[in-house]
Amino acid sequence: MLNRLEEFDSQNLQEYVTPPRIRLMGVGGAGNNILRRLHRRTITGAETIALNTDAIQLNECQANRLLLLGKEENKGRGTGGRPELGRRYAEDERELIKACVEGSDLVFVIAAMGGGTGTGAAPVIARIAREVDALVVGVSILPQKMEGKPKRQLARDGLKEFRQACNCVVELDNQKLQEHKPDYPFKRAYDVMSDMVADMVQALTETVTVPSTINVDFADLKRIIETGGSAKVLYGEASSPDPADVLNHLLGNPLLGADFEGAEAALLHITAGNDFALSNCHEIMAALRVDLAQDVNLILGYRTDGTLDKRVRVVMLVSAIPNDVGYADMGASITLSDSIPMVG
Repeated sequence: MLNRLEEFDSQNLQEYVTPPRIRLMGVGGAGNNILRRLHRRTITGAETIALNTDAIQLNECQANRLLLLGKEENKGRGTGGRPELGRRYAEDERELIKACVEGSDLVFVIAAMGGGTGTGAAPVIARIAREVDALVVGVSILPQKMEGKPKRQLARDGLKEFRQACNCVVELDNQKLQEHKPDYPFKRAYDVMSDMVADMVQALTETVTVPSTINVDFADLKRIIETGGSAKVLYGEASSPDPADVLNHLLGNPLLGADFEGAEAALLHITAGNDFALSNCHEIMAALRVDLAQDVNLILGYRTDGTLDKRVRVVMLVSAIPNDVGYADMGASITLSDSIPMVG
């Protein structure tokens, strides 16, 4: 006897229409600055949470929630660049942090490494999010040469701990700003990095919160992230649908880098206008496959957005990159070019 299939209508389907619950958490000065940009964009399906030990910096941040760490001990006056204090203040607020992330499906933890709050608190926050079964993606901003060897060593140590706490970590080295546009005014250079991180996080978030023609669901994103290992996020917006132009904008961003040879898992999402050709999509995928593992798990998403006209936006998350030497793996003799600093 065949089992009776349960019938659904739009009304009783609503209880199953539950989009993934996503929290964007900015920790410390740099994390707060990036979070402020994300909050202003009103990203579909995401809640913003700012955390800091410095009450003045936190007060400047716009977010759905503001959380002052260590308020009983330091009265909102920061950590003085000491990660051990950032770590302790986050542990002191463990229950409050847990309440903020409870029920989350995906949590982004965004922080600069090398200071006190981001370096010390971000790994604690990531671990707490993992404890409530959230998928955790870390985004780390790394210091420049002129900030000195002690701070660079703190960043390396903090990043190692951050990697262990998160499912995967995307590393962004702000020293590359010097190589990209050394003559940029200070504020503009700072804004370039912050906006790029915001673009990247927004694009990844909306791959699963905004419906697509070729849809990417949360289980797809989770599968790529849980593959683990070293990860990279590539993002670009081309002014034309020409595959060469799209690939140039995706792979040619010097702040992100494009070395992902042998990556075992990848998610590619394309958003384009009404006239974007199927052949363009195939050509882009074929070009990207060259550097991926032969048996790569490659997931494609595609969304039509008529407001883009001829423009094309592409985001690509790659994970399990073999032989990828991150900042935390580099020895004490690491040499960084001069660059514009990130605050945090």
